[in-house]
Amino acid sequence: MSINYQSLLIADTKGPGLLKDWLEYQGSLTDKLKAMTGNAELERLSQNWSIPNWWDKYVLCIQDQSILQREIVMKNQGIVYWYARSVIPQSCYALKPEFFNRLENESIRNLIFDESSVRRLPILCYPVDQLNLEFHWVKKYIGSEYSQMWVRFTELVFQEKSSFYLVEILLPELESLL
Repeated sequence: MSINYQSLLIADTKGPGLLKDWLEYQGSLTDKLKAMTGNAELERLSQNWSIPNWWDKYVLCIQDQSILQREIVMKNQGIVYWYARSVIPQSCYALKPEFFNRLENESIRNLIFDESSVRRLPILCYPVDQLNLEFHWVKKYIGSEYSQMWVRFTELVFQEKSSFYLVEILLPELESLL
């Protein structure tokens, strides 16, 4: 599936500053958070089947009638460090439902890093502000006043047949860990 990168609205901003190390990190952010703080707590905000929205259709180019969407925050000692949204088109899910059903009890980290059937494409990083849809995904759950946030956007190829997607939105609180 081909992503429509031109439809992404990129906020006008300075560079990522201290978040650069997190944005460019090629391993599991969860593992990095655990290594730095001793713990990482996943809080699932939602996980359900839904109709693809504008962003799913025009950015991800999803043509399926339904997607499995999962939203989480990752935190330590009550401090939220990032929000993540997984988008799994129905056609990708149908290739091996039991694989994706693991998300009921596991972190997506286990599906990405511990599975030979998943190939991660290069990560795209970009800033977002109040003009971006991605910004408002976070604001729905987190009341803090942020002027901008940074996104790590990854396409994951499953069984070399179909793709699913992970959008991680890093919060400024991560800067305090460096």
